[in-house]
Amino acid sequence: MHDKDRALDASDPSMLASMMTAAAAYAVQRGLSLDRVAEAAGLAPRTLIAAPDRVPEDAIGRILDLLQRHLPDEAVALQVAEAAPLHFLGPLAPAVRLVPDVRAGIELFTQFGAVLSSSAVLAFSEAPPGPMLRLEHPNDRLFGGLGAEMGLMMGARVIGEGFGRPGALREVWLDHRPTAPVARYVGAFAVPVRFEMPANALLFHGPRLADPVDPDAGARLRVLRAHLELVRQQLERQAAPAELRRMRDAAARNVARGEYGASALARRMGLGLRTLQRRADELGTSVRALIDEARAATARQLLADPDLSVLEIALALGYSTESAFRRACRRWTGLSPGQYRRSLA
Repeated sequence: MHDKDRALDASDPSMLASMMTAAAAYAVQRGLSLDRVAEAAGLAPRTLIAAPDRVPEDAIGRILDLLQRHLPDEAVALQVAEAAPLHFLGPLAPAVRLVPDVRAGIELFTQFGAVLSSSAVLAFSEAPPGPMLRLEHPNDRLFGGLGAEMGLMMGARVIGEGFGRPGALREVWLDHRPTAPVARYVGAFAVPVRFEMPANALLFHGPRLADPVDPDAGARLRVLRAHLELVRQQLERQAAPAELRRMRDAAARNVARGEYGASALARRMGLGLRTLQRRADELGTSVRALIDEARAATARQLLADPDLSVLEIALALGYSTESAFRRACRRWTGLSPGQYRRSLA
């Protein structure tokens, strides 16, 4: 299938291309041709070699399915996850060392799971039968649970290698039958693995969730959260309705011209102010929020320029006082302008 048949529209479910690249590289290593892997993924061979940032969500499932048919007696999803470097987690990779404890790390991955896969649902609960991180994805049933196996194996590696707390993991649940000898699963996860369970999940020892990772992460963690929030917002904007994307683009252009009023945004959109307000409300936002979002993005760009003073940036963004901008900066990033700048160094 030619890659033009699989072009990724901005609103399509997507995932980080790095994990697909890991699966493709492993498939070639195990004897499958690049052309055959590309055909299974529905992408051109050049896309597997030089992938964009994100690819269709089912691409990795298709590759894992091909691998499983090629190696029917092996736990291929676990093998791919074991071989992939943790930096393939993309924007979430720094989180493995920038959280105060295991619980905070799990909660961070739960909050920003959409950065890895836009349709994946990560849910953390401490209710009986104990602390549990559940993984759900619409494609799980399509490929026999292979994606879930890979996702849980990557999660176990984050706990063990990233957080440095392998003893926190207590048990693994999979909602399907094993595709390889059970001993292979137990050896990979190093804890009991139960099959045909109600969910795909990692279960933890409750007291070990408080085990420290980096208690002094502090400001670095706040900066990471701010960055991940930007990435998530960007993905949400890309998946937003076309009209909302046009509103955001218009707000960004106005801010670049130093125009921050609602009326100016309405004029750029060719609408009356009340019409713009009504349409923004129908799309789950407001004119004020659109302008504020564009201001925040511009502020981050300007703060990266050390030659600009905080006052100059405040005035460039339409604030009458430096203190008003400082309050806005804290609201956007959780940091003062000076702290944000130091975090970029």
